[in-house]
Amino acid sequence: MSRVKVVDTTLRDGHQCLWATRMTTAMMRPVLERMDCAGFDVIELMGAVHFDTCVRFLGENPWDRLKLFRDTFKNTERQAIVRSKCALRFDLEPDDINLLWYELLIRNGIESLIAFDGLHDLGNLEGGLKYAKSLGARTQGWLIFSESPVHTDQLYVTKAREFLDRCEVDSLMIEDTSGILTAERLRSLVPALQAEIGPNVPLGLHTHNLAGLGQSLYIEAARLGIDNIYTCISPIADGNAPPSVQTTARNLRHYGFDIAVDDTVLGEIGTHFEDVAIRSGFPLGRPQDFDAASLDHQIPGGVMSNLVSQLDAAGLIEKLPAVLEECGRIRAETGWPIMVTPFSQFVGVQATLNVLTGSRYTQVPDEMKKYALGYYGDLLAPVDPDVLDRIVDNGSKLIPLVPPTPEPALPALRERHPQASDEELLLWHSFPEEIVANMFSAIPDETDYSGGALQHLLEEVVKRPDLSRVFVSNGTTTLDIRGR
Repeated sequence: MSRVKVVDTTLRDGHQCLWATRMTTAMMRPVLERMDCAGFDVIELMGAVHFDTCVRFLGENPWDRLKLFRDTFKNTERQAIVRSKCALRFDLEPDDINLLWYELLIRNGIESLIAFDGLHDLGNLEGGLKYAKSLGARTQGWLIFSESPVHTDQLYVTKAREFLDRCEVDSLMIEDTSGILTAERLRSLVPALQAEIGPNVPLGLHTHNLAGLGQSLYIEAARLGIDNIYTCISPIADGNAPPSVQTTARNLRHYGFDIAVDDTVLGEIGTHFEDVAIRSGFPLGRPQDFDAASLDHQIPGGVMSNLVSQLDAAGLIEKLPAVLEECGRIRAETGWPIMVTPFSQFVGVQATLNVLTGSRYTQVPDEMKKYALGYYGDLLAPVDPDVLDRIVDNGSKLIPLVPPTPEPALPALRERHPQASDEELLLWHSFPEEIVANMFSAIPDETDYSGGALQHLLEEVVKRPDLSRVFVSNGTTTLDIRGR
């Protein structure tokens, strides 16, 4: 049987897509050792958005979480993801900040790095990837899939060669952030890439089950000789997230492929995360029906979950279809940006403003203007001239029309925080100082999530002396608790 390697991305991509990255370290801690024994070839752990959420919303030091991963995952390769030259923010950073970001991830236990640039401008990645390799890390380049007039098989073949020759990566991956890659397109894309890169460069596939295509796609990928696939542990899987590892393993084994994950251990871990979801009010991942509209807007899982959450909180959820339609229109007008961080966020915000104001491009965020002016790299296609004029005219006048070169930031940063560690310096640089200070003084979530939902229920019942009888049923088993 042919072996297909499995990368778990539950702790990075799963809760990013389904739970808006709000899972605390306390929620993860009880099952980390079991995850290390589940048979995964690699576990993808963190990216910039997790640092952001830890600092801004969870009151956790993200470096502490990463060190916990380093100390716990002894059997499984630890992986993180980095994006272009943006480090921990959506803004373009100077080289010294970006290189420090790479270095600190490796210093704190990351063994392999995935790097991507939403424009496939590999000049933004070359220096960082070579630096990471010099520090002993394995590197992987993302070929981010998109459907557009410019994202052809030949483009991906060209960029694959450039990743290998220019950035010297160890492996490549087709990244389908929007879940729109079809088996038909895969049958042309994968052989074209394999012919270019040869048999000695591993080629992986990462998709999201937004359009319900994930399982059929992974079966076809295995048949085509894909080396590794990215999944999540159900119930933090499917829908906006990558496909369920439990279902994927079952399907691929049915077709004769060797999948080395331990089903029993996966079941234990899945039960834990289901308990966390119930206790915390997080949604459970579910397979979704195919929606052809996704081929137009191409909104990825993480942005979709945040967009839905924000519109719902504002009482504007009925505007979602119009916002998604507007996303597709903006893509066509602005050079077909791939819907991946940070450009998916830029497009999503601009679409929301266009719909809610009822007037297109009259309000333009700084990031959208910078994108249109080439701050983030060379665009694969030009911006519509009329749209460009509106973006320039209505965006901030403080943004120069010609992108400046960012000046080194570390010398001034070290002078301002002479007692800070490198890890702390990066946080001070990346977030408002008040937010960082609040994070350092916050008490992280110390809830015990090891007992499961039933234990939590019993603990709550004990706190209610007014209750004399409680019935608990899961449909097959009933528990009758009587007081005295």
